[in-house]
Amino acid sequence: MTAGIILAGGSRSHQENYATAFAAAGCRLLAVGVAPGLDEAEAARHAELAAGLGLPLLPLEAAVALPGASIASICVSLPHRPRVAALCAAAGLHLYLDKPLAGSAEDAAAIAAAVHVAGVGAQVFSHVTADWARAARAAIREGRLGRILAVHSDMLMAKGLSAIVASKVRQEHGSFADVGQDLVKRELTDMGIYPVSLVAWLLGTRALSVQAVTANHAFAQHFEHDVEDYGAMLVDFDDGVVASITCGRVGWHAWRRPFLARVVIVGERDTLVFDSEPPELTLISGRGVAPPGFNAIDPMEMWLSTQASPRPQPAVSAMPLGGGTPDVAAFLAMLAGSEPAGIDAGAAAHHCAIIAAAYRSAAEKRAVAVA
Repeated sequence: MTAGIILAGGSRSHQENYATAFAAAGCRLLAVGVAPGLDEAEAARHAELAAGLGLPLLPLEAAVALPGASIASICVSLPHRPRVAALCAAAGLHLYLDKPLAGSAEDAAAIAAAVHVAGVGAQVFSHVTADWARAARAAIREGRLGRILAVHSDMLMAKGLSAIVASKVRQEHGSFADVGQDLVKRELTDMGIYPVSLVAWLLGTRALSVQAVTANHAFAQHFEHDVEDYGAMLVDFDDGVVASITCGRVGWHAWRRPFLARVVIVGERDTLVFDSEPPELTLISGRGVAPPGFNAIDPMEMWLSTQASPRPQPAVSAMPLGGGTPDVAAFLAMLAGSEPAGIDAGAAAHHCAIIAAAYRSAAEKRAVAVA
């Protein structure tokens, strides 16, 4: 039976990506559902997405009751996620959830509780369904490295036009609930959630404490909005493993692809590196390269709908020799019982608690226990 999808989210959000992925997987997009209490601008973006996809725009309560609705893809702004997730779960829909799960550890725990009470399936977008991440986990489980001693992971996004930032030591504020900027995102949250979820998933244990710093290195937009573009963490896990993590946005010129995700696993027997770079044949030419055009409403190149203009021809042409598993496809396979779960709501709530502790650590300049 074809899954029927309700989209709770609008344009200029990750819902653009998720809608495309569900459609590509053969699902039926039924409607865009507008939750009560959204501000006028967010509701307007829901209408914009519905118009672009040719879908009806309905109140969320009506959308989740449509015949054939079985999955809600939730990508509303962070403050609204707990009640939207609870509404959709109570209606019996499985939940595909944007990352980060919520804007605080408490809100994330509330979502996990709603999923548990409703008894529905849930998955949060992450990198753990990618082939390279699964290969890393297999290496650990097969004992190829022996006892794990340490892990390092990076998630660096090469998007946006970098600029010289005024020299100033960043003073962190201690909370990640204020990430609702349209032009920029807090990158310890936005990028950091990837390596945090990956490392915790690989180790299969819980974090005990975090030491973290945030900084402004590359982007005038982040600096002007008092939002960090870089973060680094040391995370102590309950099996004695210490993980180091770097995350942030490094600019369009910094890498030949939109991002680099990587994990280094240090064991007693061996050290192995796994990353998002596919095996490929690379050809280098002498053509010049122009950066993408600047878009005032999306300077960091976050959304598909604002990148419709022709892209520049890169100087590096790559022929991929391998692929990966899209997270949405893995979610659907999990619901069908043919694939293991990715990051469920309970695990994602713990990952949000790690991020919350990291912000407190950066603000207070000390190690902070993970709640």
